[in-house]
Amino acid sequence: MSNKFEITALVLAGGAAQRMGGVDKGWQLYAGQPLIERMMALVKPFSVQQFISANRNLERYQTLVDDVITDVAPWQGIGPLGGLYAVLDKLHTSHLLVVPCDTPRFSDAALQHLLENAQQAPEMVHFMETVSGPQPLHAVLPVAALKQNLPEFLAQAEYYGVMSFYKQIGRRAVHWHRDEELVNINYLDQLEP
Repeated sequence: MSNKFEITALVLAGGAAQRMGGVDKGWQLYAGQPLIERMMALVKPFSVQQFISANRNLERYQTLVDDVITDVAPWQGIGPLGGLYAVLDKLHTSHLLVVPCDTPRFSDAALQHLLENAQQAPEMVHFMETVSGPQPLHAVLPVAALKQNLPEFLAQAEYYGVMSFYKQIGRRAVHWHRDEELVNINYLDQLEP
């Protein structure tokens, strides 16, 4: 593993999108562009490798990245931590950047702010926070601690909460002043910018 601060990006697109009627959220259009394409364009300049966590339409997602990560047994259907577990063997950088596919207003400036904070204390998980509260799926995780702690956490957890897992490693909130940039698109009528 490199000693440099290097980023692998994982864009989460593996959810069921129940509040959208079960459509594949990543391919829904926002301002004329699929949500997943917007987020891939955002993370690519900041990362040396990119993955998408998805559980359907895999061939379509494959057109955007070198590798699509699918949930693996026994951690299918447990939410974001299932995606993190599935990517563990693919990680060869010092840090993992995680973002969801459904925050198309998330900006370069916000992402840069998150990464700069993570570099200052690289042994901790850093996640975005706004006046609306924590945004744990916009985060930078130290890969060594992720690999060491996640399997054990999943094996012992009764609840697969992302923030509970971060607490085990050590976590730090990174405040961002533009709350609207971290609004999740959860309903079809939110797709109009």
